Amino acid sequence: MDQTSSTERLVVASGRGLTFEDGDDRGSIIVSSEATGGAYSVMEWTVAPTVDDQAGFAPHTHGALEETFLIRSGELEFLVGEDVTTVRPGDFIRVPAGVRHGYRNVANEPVDLLVTFVPGGFEELFVRYRTDQKPQIDSRSFVDDAIRDFDSAFE
Repeated sequence: MDQTSSTERLVVASGRGLTFEDGDDRGSIIVSSEATGGAYSVMEWTVAPTVDDQAGFAPHTHGALEETFLIRSGELEFLVGEDVTTVRPGDFIRVPAGVRHGYRNVANEPVDLLVTFVPGGFEELFVRYRTDQKPQIDSRSFVDDAIRDFDSAFE
């Protein structure tokens, strides 16, 4: 992916993002925090169907960043605070810093999202701890880094 300074125009051609896998899910970093001087990052994210119907939302918070989610295809149950909402293509969710959130895909098809992190940097954890690399790095380190670097908490 071509990187530019944070003051230059940035154009990323379709399919040019850095791709990775996270278990059954997969992603592609469209705009890294490096390309924006740390201001934000953007990634495509594909959420696999939840295998266990009783699986939870994996609730968590990030005290040091805000996230947004744009549903591009499919359907998710999305948790924000204590409220659960079913979101569909075209729906947008903003999760301010420090707000509890999570989601689960209970449909039988993958769900495609566009996700932003403000400020950027969190996307780097997905690449560092990707599951499609050999040897794999202990996923507990992802959580440790998220807690340390982004004031995250996981239930």
